[in-house]
Amino acid sequence: MKLPRSRYTFSANRKDRRRRIFRTIMYSCLALAGVIAGIVFIRAQPLSHLSEKSDDDYHALWVDEQYAKIIEISEEVLSEDPLDLTSLVLNGFANFYLGTEQFSLEDKIPLFDEAILSLRKALVIGAGPFYGKVQYTLGKAYFHKGKYYLDLAILYLEESLKKGYTGEDTFKYLGLIYSELGNYERGVEFFQKAVGDNPSDILYLTLAQSYYQLEDYEKAEEYLIKTLNRRPDFTIEQKSRFLLGRIYLDQDEYLKAEDQYSLILKINPQSADAHYYLGEIFNKLNDIFNARAEWRKAWEIDPNHHGALLRLY
Repeated sequence: MKLPRSRYTFSANRKDRRRRIFRTIMYSCLALAGVIAGIVFIRAQPLSHLSEKSDDDYHALWVDEQYAKIIEISEEVLSEDPLDLTSLVLNGFANFYLGTEQFSLEDKIPLFDEAILSLRKALVIGAGPFYGKVQYTLGKAYFHKGKYYLDLAILYLEESLKKGYTGEDTFKYLGLIYSELGNYERGVEFFQKAVGDNPSDILYLTLAQSYYQLEDYEKAEEYLIKTLNRRPDFTIEQKSRFLLGRIYLDQDEYLKAEDQYSLILKINPQSADAHYYLGEIFNKLNDIFNARAEWRKAWEIDPNHHGALLRLY
């Protein structure tokens, strides 16, 4: 008996079907792989684009002080590559400088915290050529966070010096920190270095204040006179003359003290404190009539002036 032809072709047809199924699956996999590759390529493009031009972008934005934009770009890069050193460093710098532009402490602190976070991450991965400046900026960020962070401010600022990086205001910051901690001797050391590098009215005045705290009145007077010889602005001149007047008053040099308070009244006739201290000088000289006249002027300018109220009532 002759069997039907279909009995002989079944096996071949089955093999064909298997081949077709295999080819279909293979083509589907290839197609899917192509789609996935396309998606990956498309998603990678923004990062690739940023990486190619980020240095130029960052430089231009930095020159224009576009700190918010630098933060935006760096965060986009860091979302894809959290260890991108340039983006970590510039994100930290931009957050710090944007923080210094804010008016309230409530607005400043979150930005300083972000700066510290990014810069400490940069240190963990090495910081490379940015190492010294990262330490310097960290030190300043901790200083601006307040007195409870001054030890960290010292740590990072002095570490930046050890690494050979000196910012234009490194010595001034260290002087301020040590003075705020009550270590005026160390503060004076750094203020002297700051004055040597970049003398200014405010630095001379700050040095004078430090020497006054150390009761070195001769040095304090010397730097106050240097400050005044530079023809400073109204605020610095007034502060300098008040401190100089106090030094002369404490040393019983009443005529010199009177000259300083009189000069203050020439630039600021509404200075209640200047009238009050003139009253103190007249009182020392047993001129009660003129002393009370000066205290009354101080009270008329400022009805809540504590010293004048005590003297008058």
